[in-house]
Amino acid sequence: MLDVTKFEITSFCHVIDEAYIAEFEKRIVTSLPDAYKAFLLRFGAAYLSPATVPLTDPDGNNFSDMPYETGGVGLGVFYAASFRETGIPSNGLRDRNSLNEQYSEYTLDYGLDPDYIPIADGHANNIFLMKVKGEGAGGIYYWLNKRYCLLAHSFEAFLDKIPYEKELNVDEYLESIKDVITDEADYEWRRNNFLKQYKKMREQYQVKEQGEP
Repeated sequence: MLDVTKFEITSFCHVIDEAYIAEFEKRIVTSLPDAYKAFLLRFGAAYLSPATVPLTDPDGNNFSDMPYETGGVGLGVFYAASFRETGIPSNGLRDRNSLNEQYSEYTLDYGLDPDYIPIADGHANNIFLMKVKGEGAGGIYYWLNKRYCLLAHSFEAFLDKIPYEKELNVDEYLESIKDVITDEADYEWRRNNFLKQYKKMREQYQVKEQGEP
């Protein structure tokens, strides 16, 4: 079962549906893992927080490309469907690259092994991949300067390896800045501003609440 309760998830696009996924599967001539499809259908083009992926293989061994990438790498937005494909503006990422567009760019133009598909942004031109054909299908990789670095054997295991970081609530936030609060009026202003921005962000970007790990 796909468990995303440790993340705060910002959905930038809710325009992906089962028909879109079916067409993409037809294009790559294989089926996508159920957990990954469930994630796309629920969140679309989404950003997770926390989003630092340890550059380790499933056994905990480190990958390194010193001095460029070492220790961990930021996970960008997952690909879904773009404004160019649907004509439906998304929240905040109007021209979000899609599964189809990234497949065309990396697999057809850059020569990515067709057993893999791009699934999310990484650092610079390095991206996160899913192996969709052959032995180990379903595994998640980081394309580190054209090296295929296995991170996890499944999409679920990939999400599991991202460390949990508790999101601050309003009281924890105020406690963290107590040394810079000048008086009671400043305290109330900071408290109200935090709650206002918290509500605004969740409404504008369809942010899902973070749960307990």
